Parts: sequence; structure tokens; C-alpha cells
Amino acid sequence: MKSSAKRKNPYKWIKEGFALINLRKYKEAIGFFNRSLKIDPKNVEALFNKGRAHHNLKEFNEAIACYDRVLKINPEHAKAWRWKGFALRSLERFEDASKCFDKEIELEPDDDYVWYIWHNRGQMAHIMDRFEDAVQCYETAIRLYPEQADAWYCKGLALYGMNKYDEAIKCCEEALDIEPDYFYAWYGKGLALHSLNDYEEAIKCYEKVIENDPMHIDAWFNKKLAFHSLEHLKQRKI
Repeated sequence: MKSSAKRKNPYKWIKEGFALINLRKYKEAIGFFNRSLKIDPKNVEALFNKGRAHHNLKEFNEAIACYDRVLKINPEHAKAWRWKGFALRSLERFEDASKCFDKEIELEPDDDYVWYIWHNRGQMAHIMDRFEDAVQCYETAIRLYPEQADAWYCKGLALYGMNKYDEAIKCCEEALDIEPDYFYAWYGKGLALHSLNDYEEAIKCYEKVIENDPMHIDAWFNKKLAFHSLEHLKQRKI
């Protein structure tokens, strides 16, 4: 009788699924979530975590199908909107991903994690070359979490896309104040200095990138370009 009662309890199978997710046994976890859903097809916890297991297996369409079932039952499930957005981003459906991030922000504007959603919202705009929108999103993320180096760097990169090189440099320097070895920010600063024809300083930045990542092909290539431009400039002054 006791064993039969357990089999009829969907949360027993959910608990087993969680344990398997922690062990990174995602396929096995899906099996347990399915057992739970046979008992209770509308169990939001089982559906959401089944989606997360598919997500970890990079089965993004299957994950989205689970998140959609969650949202049909509970349209205000903020985490389902978030993870649906992440899955859509992985499928390069950036416009749809942005809408999901917007929905989570609408549902939980004061959540401790919302800065990261603004950051991801900015990245979607950035990828679609909507630089002004991206900058606004990054600025909101920075306001909520000013010590996040990546948000400063991404804002700088968006400003670089708008040809605002001096502002881009300042943002990269803010990132480097937080994380001095954050080589992405060194690279972004190098690009902006390069565009301002400050080749010597750009080379120094590229060298910092190469110091941290010797296989950074773009840094090597741009360092070579900056070196040739600097040599050409010196010859013209002779």
C-alpha cells in the first residue's frame, strides 16, 4: 500500500528528477518528470524542470514546448518566460527572445535577478544592430548592478557600434576598474582607440588581450593592422 501511494504521488518523481539533474543525468531526469506528468499532466513544476533538462541537453525546441505548456497553465510564471527567452536566443530567434525577456521584466521588475534580464534584453537588441536600445538596456542593468563588468563592456561595444569611441573607451575602463584582467574590455578599448587612430595605445590593449588569451585571432590581426598603420604614420612624418 505504501509503495502504491508513492507511485501515485507526482512529487516523489519530481524529487527523483531533481536529484538526477544535480547529477547532470538529464535524459534520466526527463523520464522521472514524465512519470510525474502521467499522474498530473498539468504539474507546472514537472513541466518546467522537464524543460530545463531538455535545455541542458541543448534540445531547445523540446524545452520551449515545455515552457509553453507551463505558460498556458500559468501565464505569469516569470522563470518560464526567462528560460523560453534563453532557448529562443540559442535558436537565434532574437526578436522572440526579446519579447520573453520583456515579459519577465513586466512580471518581476524588482526581482534581484532582473538586472541580468535587462542585460540579455540589451544583447538581443545589440545583435539586431539596435544600438541605442541596447545602450538603454545596459544602462538599466548597470544601474541595478553597477559592479558587473560585462554590462559596462557591452555598453561600450554598443557605443562603438554608434561610432561614439570616446564614450566606448570610458565604458571599457569602467569594466577594467572592476576586473583589471577582463580581456574583452581590453579588446573593446583597443578597437575604440584604433578607430581614433591612437595606434600605440590600441596595440597595448591588444597585447593585454593576447597576454590573457594567446589564441585570440582578432587581437593578433588588429595588432598587426595597428602596427602597420603606426609605421605608415611615422613614415609620413619623416
